[in-house]
Amino acid sequence: MSKSPKLPISQVLLEAHQSRIEPLIDRFAREQKIHSTLLFTGIDGVGKKSMVLHLLHALFCDESVFANNEESGNGKTGQAPCGKCKSCKRAAMDQWLDLYWFEPESNDEERLGTHKIEAFRELKTKLGMGATEEPFKVVVIADADRMTIPAANSILKMLEEPPRNWIFILTAADSSRLLPTILSRCLEIRMQPLAEKQIYEILKESKGLEFQAKRAEVAARAGMGSIRRAQLFQDEETWKLREQLLGLLSNPAQEWMKVVEGMSASQRSMILGFDLLESIFHDLMMNNVSGSHPWIHQDQKEFLKQWSEAKRLQPAQIESILSRIAENRRFATLTLNSKLLAQQTLIPLLESIL
Repeated sequence: MSKSPKLPISQVLLEAHQSRIEPLIDRFAREQKIHSTLLFTGIDGVGKKSMVLHLLHALFCDESVFANNEESGNGKTGQAPCGKCKSCKRAAMDQWLDLYWFEPESNDEERLGTHKIEAFRELKTKLGMGATEEPFKVVVIADADRMTIPAANSILKMLEEPPRNWIFILTAADSSRLLPTILSRCLEIRMQPLAEKQIYEILKESKGLEFQAKRAEVAARAGMGSIRRAQLFQDEETWKLREQLLGLLSNPAQEWMKVVEGMSASQRSMILGFDLLESIFHDLMMNNVSGSHPWIHQDQKEFLKQWSEAKRLQPAQIESILSRIAENRRFATLTLNSKLLAQQTLIPLLESIL
């Protein structure tokens, strides 16, 4: 069992997803009941976990219509937590007494983990217990699309007969990886990708004095709707790998091993490599197709244009390269020979442009 994300939540992020959350709370307020299983979906890094936290904060607030508080018959809908009551103060200190938050487990911090059945065994012993101080007991399974089959079947049994005043909330980037029997029991809330301007403002808000505007501009475009992806694009590791990939285009023989070593350093580096390659060739594809578009790598625009013209790259070639990147990306989270995967991705790329 892991800790949930921390408060406060970015105001920009709240405003970005306001149109999805407010109607949900309004519906709960009108009906005076909450669906027992909610599923927040959207691309990785769009803010699903933060919005789950905001929803819980609002519902647990002593001013919520669901609060077990005789003094709060004031007709409030709980759209925004008051920030002053005992429940809000507990939330601010990360003392969620009636919240069980599960993240995928992994022994290797550089590798994406999975939810295993062992993680839910203790939870089963608590089923049926009433809430301690909040209106509900809530179970959050973050990245539920990374549950093993035994873990998913274990959760399914709980969802089939949820205890009274228990709510299950799942998040998933790829809901197709969930069991159909779990999907059928969920009320789905779809989070839309963030706009470039919203991502830029969130990066600015979170970085403070360390904020670098030019780097953030590239990161916001490269994020393609995901704040997590944009945050990765700001890291020194990413910029070093980007420099190596750009060097590979102009001097393959000299930069080859640097790129292979850089991409295969960890699972995180491999995913970053795929993200960078995809964003570079996306720029080149859009330049060939439209001739005018907002470049992700605006600071490398002239170099990439000149390189593309020198190689006489055609849209079909770029499309083939992007397809190969997408095909190999599927293996990035598996336990494979990472150097071999990097080479299998880069060799066809170089063969098509040399």
